[in-house]
Amino acid sequence: MIQDKIAVAIKGDNCILNYGFRLFKKNEKIVSQHQYIRQKLRELGRLLLEAKKITHVKTIQELIKPEQYSQVVRAAKNLSGFSEETGIYQCPSLARKVGHSLHSLAMFIKSEGLKKKDKETIKDAEEFAQLYLESWRFDIAGQALTQLNRAKWNAPQLLPLTQDIQRLHCYLEEKLQQHLKDLKEHRSSTNWKELAKVTLTQVMLFNRRRAGEVSRMRLSAYLSKDTSEEQGDVNLALTALEQKLCRHFVRIAIVGKRGRKVPVLLTPSMRESLDALTESREECGVLKDNGYLFALPQSDHYLRACDCLRQFVSECADIKNPQALTSIQLRKHIATLSTVLNLKTTELDQLADFLGHNIAVHRKHYRLPESTLQLAKVSKVLLAMEQGRLGDYKGKSLDEIQVDVNETIDMEGPLAEDIEDVSMLGEDGSDDEVSMSSTQECTSTSQSQNQGVSATDVSMPREEGSEDEVSMSSLQECSSTSQVQNRSVSAKKRGKLWGLHSLLGQSCSFIFKGFYFASLTQHLKYVCPSLLSGATSLTVA
Repeated sequence: MIQDKIAVAIKGDNCILNYGFRLFKKNEKIVSQHQYIRQKLRELGRLLLEAKKITHVKTIQELIKPEQYSQVVRAAKNLSGFSEETGIYQCPSLARKVGHSLHSLAMFIKSEGLKKKDKETIKDAEEFAQLYLESWRFDIAGQALTQLNRAKWNAPQLLPLTQDIQRLHCYLEEKLQQHLKDLKEHRSSTNWKELAKVTLTQVMLFNRRRAGEVSRMRLSAYLSKDTSEEQGDVNLALTALEQKLCRHFVRIAIVGKRGRKVPVLLTPSMRESLDALTESREECGVLKDNGYLFALPQSDHYLRACDCLRQFVSECADIKNPQALTSIQLRKHIATLSTVLNLKTTELDQLADFLGHNIAVHRKHYRLPESTLQLAKVSKVLLAMEQGRLGDYKGKSLDEIQVDVNETIDMEGPLAEDIEDVSMLGEDGSDDEVSMSSTQECTSTSQSQNQGVSATDVSMPREEGSEDEVSMSSLQECSSTSQVQNRSVSAKKRGKLWGLHSLLGQSCSFIFKGFYFASLTQHLKYVCPSLLSGATSLTVA
């Protein structure tokens, strides 16, 4: 543990030390859990330091009381960087982790009170734990979890570039040959450690294994590797290339997540390096009791694969996207790009077994990113619907649909003519303007005739069949003509609109059957009267 003020606070609190000793007894033989224990103790130490700023408590046990619950919530918020103005945590994950540690600590204090028959301690611990279960999710945990989930919604999904992986492979191969030569010339703990770091990174990168699984690989697993040739009956099921690959690689089995047996494949260069490492372990300062294949010299621990990978990624200058080269992203890379191969169900099961995945988890999480699926796959359906060509792809899968993004709607077919007629209802050159212009012409003609009659009224007396009667008859003829034209235009509009409606219904009905057609019909019932209202008003005028 780092020796700072947090470590001093932990060492000065017997309750935290006893709690840590209890965790250590559970995971004493599991070296990988020691870092987890240190993390939990530092969380409690940091909380104690924050609580001392706002209260007069001296130990963590004084906080595990119901009357101190509100102060614990306040200290946890301060520790997580909570802002009262914005309601946002700077570190929401820490707020949730502290809550789990507090509940676990309360249960530990209760068990210690039971051993000593201290009723007051038992009561305080039980009531604090009850308060935690009923109120913590409302005070801290719920808001912190919501913030964490919201941050994931639009978080960019980084997958390693294939070129970056290639460059890293080449760089590691050069380093491997260099350090292997150095170890053969001079056996020292430094040369042994450098070669072990390169080999560890290569094995993890090639097999896409979890960092912890490769780091904790046992020496006995490598020494018991199976180098025997396949039986003749088995070779009958393999192609010539697959038989060569079986002779090229060596397979060993290690313990994976949840105790699963997961395989690791080794290339000839990896085997040469591992053989050199196993032969020179004692000479290079590796302890006999250290059973890890990638052991740390003069220590009981092992090399951490994630630290080694981070080191070599930073050293390789040609990598364009270094933050994407992590153990998790590398595993997602192979699982995601395997979708390009269109693997069968049995082949997908084999890949999931090799990666140590549950097949359901593999299909749910290790696939193309959601944004890519929506942009590349679902957009095909939307484009096909927009172009009116969805019927052309009936019975095809999404991968078989090929849509031109720059393609426009065909403006020469019967559907396009109806669309054009409907779009012209409110634009220049419409039928409404034609009928209006004819009405205006009739009106202007009648006005000119009336003016001519009024000019001759003074000088000439009226007679039967005069110009007044002629102008009236002409007005009546124009009015009847315009009404006939308006009625024909309205009928034409209705016919074309419902013709368009039927065509759209036929082209889209196979998508959602009656549901989509019914919704479209309901929509056009409201659209058509609004389009026809202009023609009706012109007729009345």
